[in-house]
Amino acid sequence: MPKHKITMIFEDGRSEMIEADENDTIYMAALRNKIRLMTDCLEGACATCKGQAVNGIYTMDDYSDEALSDEEAADGEVLTCKMRAQSDCVIEFPYMSKVAFRVGAKTWGCCVKFIEKVSSNVVKLVISLDENEKSPPVFMPGQYVNISVPGSDETRSYSFANAPSSNGTLSFYIKLLDKGVMSDYLRERATEGDPIYITGPYGRFYLREPERPILMIAGGTGLAPMFSMLSQMVDLGMVQQSVHLLYGVNKTSEIFGLDEIKDKFSNNLKLVYETTCLVPDEEWSGATGYVTDLLRPELIKESTDVYVCGPPPMIDAVDIWLTENQFDKKFVYAEKFLPS
Repeated sequence: MPKHKITMIFEDGRSEMIEADENDTIYMAALRNKIRLMTDCLEGACATCKGQAVNGIYTMDDYSDEALSDEEAADGEVLTCKMRAQSDCVIEFPYMSKVAFRVGAKTWGCCVKFIEKVSSNVVKLVISLDENEKSPPVFMPGQYVNISVPGSDETRSYSFANAPSSNGTLSFYIKLLDKGVMSDYLRERATEGDPIYITGPYGRFYLREPERPILMIAGGTGLAPMFSMLSQMVDLGMVQQSVHLLYGVNKTSEIFGLDEIKDKFSNNLKLVYETTCLVPDEEWSGATGYVTDLLRPELIKESTDVYVCGPPPMIDAVDIWLTENQFDKKFVYAEKFLPS
């Protein structure tokens, strides 16, 4: 019997991946993996087990119209006690993960592989899993993990910059702050081989199946999860849809990642990218201003999936612009980066 990967994402952002064969309901497959999804009747009558199927092909056994209307079903809502996967699926649940799990998210032991300063205020941190770790974290491109700060009890959250098929080597782009626990570690004492731990994955910001043109809007290190998404598209041959990337920074010296965009993504995807700088130096010949100044109606005139990642003011400005241009917000996926 074929088995399919089922990724479950909860309201607090925690995600877990299990396998289910086509005879299993999603509820029973989860239960076999010690995940207790909310339920009451197990007969498709109470709607307690309802979730939102974001990706995938599935069937539904008979259920009550009172539990799930035709309109809800057409919109991808499912009853997990009646849902049977026919392909890999992603399901979001409208409740906290602590309802379903008795233990916290998994933690992996890792070590620092190398550190590279890629702009005036951004460091690329690459870590590798310890040899005793049996498998790498399973995540959706765009998600993040909590990373321990060596020499402290603190953790900080950073998005993966690599595709999930990384074989135990994980990349992150980290903004250096004037006063930051992780920033001070990276500036002052980080050394290759340092032990470091990651916990997760988390996040409701992730790549959906590319079935429509894609617009990506990134501010600063908001480029990191976009790199994860673009890498996944390259790795899996998801090259049919066009991608338009808008990337903005405050100063010219803060720009990073352009070589990777040119050499890897532009050569393998239908990718167009634009970069803007708010306070450019004399040698800058590109666009100036905020990244939102690059927005224009022709970028969303077709049915488009919009991915936005950056600081809260940028996210808010994009939201206002999309509202003014009457864009359907159900096709907008956003992640706010907060300084820490």
